[in-house]
Amino acid sequence: MTEDQTEKQLKLEKMTATQRYIEEFRKQEAEWRRLERERMEEENRRIREFASFQQRREEDRMAKVREREETKQFLQSKLAENMAKEQQQRDEMDQVREELYLEEQEEAERQKELQQMEKTIRQRLEMQQTYHEQVAFKQLRQKVEQEEEEAFRQMMMAKFAEDDRIEQMNAQKRRMKQLEHRRAVEKLLEDRRQQFLADKERELAERELEQRRDAIRHQIIEEERQKLLKQHATKLLGYLPKGIFKGDEDLNLFDEDFRMNFQKSNVNFSDDGWDYK
Repeated sequence: MTEDQTEKQLKLEKMTATQRYIEEFRKQEAEWRRLERERMEEENRRIREFASFQQRREEDRMAKVREREETKQFLQSKLAENMAKEQQQRDEMDQVREELYLEEQEEAERQKELQQMEKTIRQRLEMQQTYHEQVAFKQLRQKVEQEEEEAFRQMMMAKFAEDDRIEQMNAQKRRMKQLEHRRAVEKLLEDRRQQFLADKERELAERELEQRRDAIRHQIIEEERQKLLKQHATKLLGYLPKGIFKGDEDLNLFDEDFRMNFQKSNVNFSDDGWDYK
C-alpha cells in the first residue's frame, strides 16, 4: 500500500471515528437530554406535589383558622347575647322592684290618708256623741234636782213642824204655823230656784258658748273634710270608707269627670251618706 493510500486510509478511519464519536455524542446527548427531561419532569412533579401539599396544608390551616374564628365569633356573640339578656333581665327586675316599691309607697300613703280621714271623721262623730251625752246628762240632772227639791220641801216642812211642835197647837194656830212653814219652805225653794236659774243661765251661756265652739269646730272639721276629699278622693276612688260622702253636696265639689266615674262605681245613698255596693 502506498503512502497516499495509507494517508487516505487513515483519513477515512479518522473521519469514520469522528462520525462514530459524533453519533455517540449525539446518542449520549440525546440520552442526557432524556434523562435531564425525566429528571426535570420528576423534579417538577415533586415541586407540584410539594406545592399541592403546601397548598392543602395552607388550606387546612386557613380552614382551621376560619373555624376557630367562627367559633370564637359565635362564642363572643353568644356571650354578648347572654350578657345582654342577663342585663335586660336585671333591668326588668330592677324596674319591677322599683314599680313594686312605688306601688307599696303609694299604697302606704293611701292607707295613711285613709287612716287620717277616718281619724278626722271619728273625732267628729265622737264630738257629736259627746254633745248628745252632755244633753242627756243635763236632762237627767234636772230630773234629779227636781226630785231633790221635793224631798227638801218635805224634809223642811217636817223639820219646822217638829221644831214648833205643831201637833200640840190648836187647829187655827196649826194652820197658821203650817202656812208660815210653807212660806218659809217656798222662800227657801224660791232661793234655790233663783240660784238654780242663775246656774241655768250660766250653764246656758256656757252651753251657747260651747255650741258656738262646736259649730266652729264642726265648720273647721267640715271644711277640712271637704279639703281632704278634694285633695285625695280622685285617686282614692274605690277605697273610700263608708259614709265619707254625704251626698250631692260633696259630689258638687268635684268636676264632671269625677262625678261620672263615681256614679259608675255602683254606689247607693243611705242615711250615712254615699256607700259603695
